[in-house]
Amino acid sequence: MIKKLFPFLLIFAFVIILYHPALFTYFSQDDFFHFKVSQTNGTLWGFLNLFGFHTFQERGIAFYRPIFREALFNIFYSIFGLNPYPFRILQLLILFLNSILTYYLIFKFFKNEYLSFFVAFFYTICSAQVSPLYYLAGGIQVLGATTFLLLTLIFILQNSVLSYLTFILALGSHELSAIIPFLISGLLLIQYSFKKFLRKVWIVFPFFFTLFAYLYLEITRIGFPQTEKQYQIVFSIKTTLNSYMWYMGWAIGLPEMLVDFVLPGFKLNPSLMRYWGNYYLIIFSTFMISLILIAAGTIYLLFRRKGQLLNKKMLFFVFWFLISLTPVILLPLHKSTQYLETGLVAFWTIIGLFILKFYQLSKHLLVKVYLGILIFSLVVLSGTSIILQKDTYWAAQRGKYAKDLITQVTKTYPALPRGSIIYFKNDPNYPFVATQWGSSSKQAAFILNNSDALRLVYNDPSLKVYYEDLEKITIQDKNVYPLVAKIY
Repeated sequence: MIKKLFPFLLIFAFVIILYHPALFTYFSQDDFFHFKVSQTNGTLWGFLNLFGFHTFQERGIAFYRPIFREALFNIFYSIFGLNPYPFRILQLLILFLNSILTYYLIFKFFKNEYLSFFVAFFYTICSAQVSPLYYLAGGIQVLGATTFLLLTLIFILQNSVLSYLTFILALGSHELSAIIPFLISGLLLIQYSFKKFLRKVWIVFPFFFTLFAYLYLEITRIGFPQTEKQYQIVFSIKTTLNSYMWYMGWAIGLPEMLVDFVLPGFKLNPSLMRYWGNYYLIIFSTFMISLILIAAGTIYLLFRRKGQLLNKKMLFFVFWFLISLTPVILLPLHKSTQYLETGLVAFWTIIGLFILKFYQLSKHLLVKVYLGILIFSLVVLSGTSIILQKDTYWAAQRGKYAKDLITQVTKTYPALPRGSIIYFKNDPNYPFVATQWGSSSKQAAFILNNSDALRLVYNDPSLKVYYEDLEKITIQDKNVYPLVAKIY
């Protein structure tokens, strides 16, 4: 029993060691907005209404994600209030569950315990999990969608009708799960001969029909935020390939924030060193070692052992990874490692199959050393990126600042009359970063999501919050309660 549980205990231990700071990260930004839109009149009908397709104009929120957005935030806020720990524990538990489902799915495919452990391990400890674990609002949605995606594929392999139920739950979690019918088609294609595939293809029809109905309602009923620049679609092969390169770099272990410091011509902004310090050498050296070893090994297998690498199962996982990003790949201004979640299993299966093929071809000492260096580099790369981002990833920092700002306000004004106005002034000691960045009050507006956070804290939907950088007001009014936005 212990022998069977040991791989999972090892994975869980690594996750706790690397990601435990996420457990202590407070809410920020979109989290407060999700609390706001999840509020109901307290009736059963009000709760069930959260699962409806509401227009963007009606609620100010796009995309259909009621399971891990409206419903979850409503239930948890009703029980726990603004206590982040239940949310954070749930995120880690979902990640643990996904690692188990990954192990089981890969074992169903290849009947190889070592490959299954490799994929489950790197899927779970990969630094691309920083965003899903620290950025609560979006992260818990993609983690939940991945759970239902993996369950759907497992049930399809078992010919279980439960696959349709988990598919519906996946669609209600995040639009990234729209790829599921295509993955099911791919599974059927690699399982059966083409003639038998044509006889089995009816299995996927209900999934596609449901998907088209979902997309129709998503587009025509809910709609999209037309004014937000990051959601503007860009049709460009060069831009799309560039986005795929970034997602592959993040999947292998690069920190997400690197994208903000790469200048045209692949030059690095020197200010990156201010944030990375000595981590710079470790991250880039292990990334280059990993990249060179994988590239050299791939070339060898393709030219010398082509049949060993390019088989139907390998091509299925390549297809899975590429298609997993199609819902967001045309949004170059909205790239984020959270969108890798549904494709990470496929990515690490590709790497795992590459390593396995090499080991099967030769168990010579040089091959073992080669693979040992590669695996060690991959572990160090992700581990270093995770440790770095606990202090530099935006959601991790803003969670800390949100808690500090709320503490400042509640200590200064323990109670406020309903309909009060809180006015955040700039901190004269706040360092200048850039004109667009603004001073401390503008950053406080982002962190607290304007008035959403403090309306929840004071349980007063009529509370108004203003910020000096965004709108100056007269503070002589007796209803205005000023304070300096101190962000350390």
